[in-house]
Amino acid sequence: MSKKNDDAKRTARERMQAERARQKAAEKRKRALIIGGSVVAVLAVAATVGILVGTSESEKNESSWATVADQPLKLPAGTTSNVIPVGTNPNAPVLTIYEDFRCPICHQVEETLGPTMQQMADAGQIRLDFHIASFLDRNLGGNGSKYAANAAACAQDVGKFKAYHDVLYANQPDESSDRFGDKSYLLELADQVEGLRSPAFDQCVNDLSYAPWVKASQEDFNNAKVGDSEVTGTPTLAMNNQKLKYTEGNQVMSPAAFRAQIEQMIAATP
Repeated sequence: MSKKNDDAKRTARERMQAERARQKAAEKRKRALIIGGSVVAVLAVAATVGILVGTSESEKNESSWATVADQPLKLPAGTTSNVIPVGTNPNAPVLTIYEDFRCPICHQVEETLGPTMQQMADAGQIRLDFHIASFLDRNLGGNGSKYAANAAACAQDVGKFKAYHDVLYANQPDESSDRFGDKSYLLELADQVEGLRSPAFDQCVNDLSYAPWVKASQEDFNNAKVGDSEVTGTPTLAMNNQKLKYTEGNQVMSPAAFRAQIEQMIAATP
């Protein structure tokens, strides 16, 4: 009798211990689920906040640009329209250039053929008329084309447009990068142009003073034609209402071939 009772008591204790262990395990799992769920919820909220902050910042930049771009139009010094002329002879035959500072092919053309165009402009053989577009911001996102165009217009005010233009192309970021959308980087690049940096220039860049001009230049680009042919991209180069070739096969043509083409156009200038 005594052994049977002891076994019964022992069995009861074991059942109680097992039940308590089961309950503790259940409570532990419940706490883990609650904590895990809380962490997931916090991360989800953080991610949502991050998205909202990023969207808000992007919208803020666009809103800021739209606000300044709708101000009254002011032309850069030495210009009478949305064109920036470069050259020693204002009456020379005009080589028209449509560019966007984020355009990688523009960079290739400037790198290979830019010195030839500059030499001919310095010699008074041609005048370079720069039309600055900024459509790649719309295509790629960001503000780099617009901000770089504004900074270039600011440089024009002190007669440094072409020098700064060349520095921008020499330091052009990858097409998908919006580094030109960083005003501090644009100002840093301006240090490479002797005599460009000043409080007035810095304020012009930071305040986007020529945003209305940049907007008007892009609108002109949207409606631009060479002869009867619409201008559909950058770079586009033209003389005498005819588009100039700047490639041979899959490469930018040689400076010698390009010069010969221009000289032929000059000879045919009315």
